[in-house]
Amino acid sequence: MTASTPMGRRPRLIALDLDGTLVPPSGDVPPGVAEAVARVTEQGAIVVAATGRSLSTTAPVAVAAGMHAFAVVSNGAMIITVDPAAVVEAQTFDATALLAEVAPLIPNGTFAIETAEGVFLTTRHFVDRGVSLDIREVPFDELTREPAVRFLVRSDEHTGPALGDVVSHLDMHSIAFGTTDVAWLDLGIKGVTKATGLAKLCARLGIDASEVLAIGDAMNDIEMLGWAGYGVAMGHASDSIKGLADHVTGSEPGLGVIEVLDQLYR
Repeated sequence: MTASTPMGRRPRLIALDLDGTLVPPSGDVPPGVAEAVARVTEQGAIVVAATGRSLSTTAPVAVAAGMHAFAVVSNGAMIITVDPAAVVEAQTFDATALLAEVAPLIPNGTFAIETAEGVFLTTRHFVDRGVSLDIREVPFDELTREPAVRFLVRSDEHTGPALGDVVSHLDMHSIAFGTTDVAWLDLGIKGVTKATGLAKLCARLGIDASEVLAIGDAMNDIEMLGWAGYGVAMGHASDSIKGLADHVTGSEPGLGVIEVLDQLYR
């Protein structure tokens, strides 16, 4: 890839997934990332985070990487500013009926909602600094006391993406993922994705989708890679995700991003 991409010009906005794309599991911004972001910013590009993280865990990374004041978080449900960290816009729903339907299907699950302020309310406290720095345990019947931007389920009795089969009948936008020991399900408003969040942000900034380059590596990046004028997949992404991209970069988080930025903005 060079500056003469099929976009026909350098992108006006560059949307970066965070975990697995910009930052490794440690969560630290790799050396060289901030310098690469600064170089493209000086040449007129806007670099924003587009992530499944919440406000509290996105803002520090975006600031450390020298990214733009705006970010798209919570898989597209929220637009925030990163310094100061504040919510600009949030799409919410009442999760009461959803909780009542899902809870019997996963009787030993841990249930949580993210509020419009970026706070996670959960039936069983867990620590996940990748998701949020503000996770609060509440009684089950108080879980849905506030409007939600998304609904999460954790299960120690399932592995990998197995929860996706359990709730596949639900009329929600779902992302199933997990590790060997814990399965996660992330449910949001149907049709709300990183792509729709970026579209809203671009409307604010007067930027067309054809002028956007997006880089990602996971299931919650699929819509974003398809929506952007130019989609880039990380080298470690699944073959199905790489098949949707216009370009595949290196596998190392941060370094793969630098590779793309340096090729576009030499």
